[in-house]
Amino acid sequence: MGKKIVDRDGPVLGINTSLDMFEKLKHESTRLQQGWHPYDAFNFLVTAWHLFEDWKKSDDPRSLCRMKRQNARLPTPMNLVLNIVHDLVNGSKHFSLTPGAAANRRINEVHTGDEVGWYEYFFHENLPAVTADEHWYFSIRVLNNIMMSYFEWTFNDSIPVNDFPTDLLDALLYCDIATRRIGPSPAIWLIGIDSAYD
Repeated sequence: MGKKIVDRDGPVLGINTSLDMFEKLKHESTRLQQGWHPYDAFNFLVTAWHLFEDWKKSDDPRSLCRMKRQNARLPTPMNLVLNIVHDLVNGSKHFSLTPGAAANRRINEVHTGDEVGWYEYFFHENLPAVTADEHWYFSIRVLNNIMMSYFEWTFNDSIPVNDFPTDLLDALLYCDIATRRIGPSPAIWLIGIDSAYD
């Protein structure tokens, strides 16, 4: 039997909760990792942004997963990544930004992955990437891994809101070229960099 749509009900096809949307994000992450195609990157980023920004509204205000999606509770580098995802979603959906969105944009440059430059050398990757706030560099692989780790923490009710994963924070800080410390890559599995280069 179907569901009669009444009042303010939104018609949905199989995705009814934030957890359902997280399962969709996992599916898109797997597709993205199979080839880093722009279509898969777009789908992943749009789902990630809406899971963070819009779908939390469907969760109980007292739930941990909703509280973990509040900007004020997150470390500054995680908020930067969320702003980058938002920039990419806005740019990919609208191409030309409103003056307000352009003024708040954090991304300075989009890299195709075909360039030979400082960031490509430093991170040992030839994937599409972005530079933000002049000295932060995130490839699509790194954005994928960071967002998936973030949402794994978000939907894990056994971890308190104030216990942001230290390996995720280390991975975020690794992407800040201006303050990066010398030494091995933190959380190799998270950033996706071949440790043989460090």
